[in-house]
Amino acid sequence: MNLRMIDKVRVILAFGLITSTVSLKAQTNNKPLDPSGFVTKYDSSFAGIGPKVYVLPPPRTKEEELVDSYKEKKGFFDSISRQLEYQSIIEDYKPTSNASYLKQSFNPFPATEQDWNDLIAKLENNRNLPLAAGMANEYAYDLLKKRDINKAIALLIRGLNAARTSGSGEKFVLEHNLANAYLFNGNFIDAAAMQETFLRSAVEKKELVDQANTLVRIALVQAHEKKYFAAENTIIRRAFPLYNRTKNHFGKVYALINLAKIYQLQNKHTEAQWFLIQAKDLANLRKIDNELPEIEYMLAFSKYIQQNYKVAQLEFEKAKTLADVENNKVLQLAIADKLGDIYLMMGNFEDAEQELSSYWRLRNELF
Repeated sequence: MNLRMIDKVRVILAFGLITSTVSLKAQTNNKPLDPSGFVTKYDSSFAGIGPKVYVLPPPRTKEEELVDSYKEKKGFFDSISRQLEYQSIIEDYKPTSNASYLKQSFNPFPATEQDWNDLIAKLENNRNLPLAAGMANEYAYDLLKKRDINKAIALLIRGLNAARTSGSGEKFVLEHNLANAYLFNGNFIDAAAMQETFLRSAVEKKELVDQANTLVRIALVQAHEKKYFAAENTIIRRAFPLYNRTKNHFGKVYALINLAKIYQLQNKHTEAQWFLIQAKDLANLRKIDNELPEIEYMLAFSKYIQQNYKVAQLEFEKAKTLADVENNKVLQLAIADKLGDIYLMMGNFEDAEQELSSYWRLRNELF
């Protein structure tokens, strides 16, 4: 190949290299600086410090935001469970036999703490001890509803002392209410002592139903002290036979529910469900409708813990319907908490969003 031909080849190769470089640069310039496509307008002539475009992450989806919203409420369930316990002692609070007379004679009731204490002191000083005991019980109930547990306990003790001094039968009511308040407040030794006193009185009077009800409450104290085997036997071997002898169906449903709670405390959910199904069947048979929402909720909760989410969903939905009829807002909140979790896990985002809305509405109202 002569020198002239070599120069010609060099020119052709150089031209091709220049053309390829220009073409590659053109392709690079045509490529969007934000591959995601969210940033479409920018100054391509910018030559300062930093990138021409700051590429941001794409906007979050509605589902991702919902997942984060559910994480926010995750640690609050213990407070809801505590509120359910609190609701139980309010519902189980017993009035004294003179409660109607007190409401007629002292209408309206005192409005301030000082007025309450002055009235009770006046009754004590005048030796109207049964009335003093009754008023102390009424004021303790008012304090309990305001969640002032320690003051409520002090008033119940005051009323109980008045009832014991007078020999009034009101002392059994005050002992019952005081024992429940002790249990809720974690005073397990005092709660146990009070229930044992109540049990002895019931045995002396041969009140079989009172004996059975007290045994169930003793079992709950034992369970909170982690004496689970003793708690189970107290209900199964001592309370159940008394309910059967007296044909007290309401009491037996009450005992079955609390026995299931004792098994749930031990994370024995299969056993808990077995007793809950018995409670549900008996409640349906004997038309004890007021216990059904809690039974359905407890059944659903055990299924939820066992990760049997499809069955749990159906049972939570039943419980929700029953709680709505009763307008039981605490139970509605507990159901919305867990039912929403299930909807979210199963990808039912529309219902999950609806349950979350109900959850926050109820939580803000109750707490």
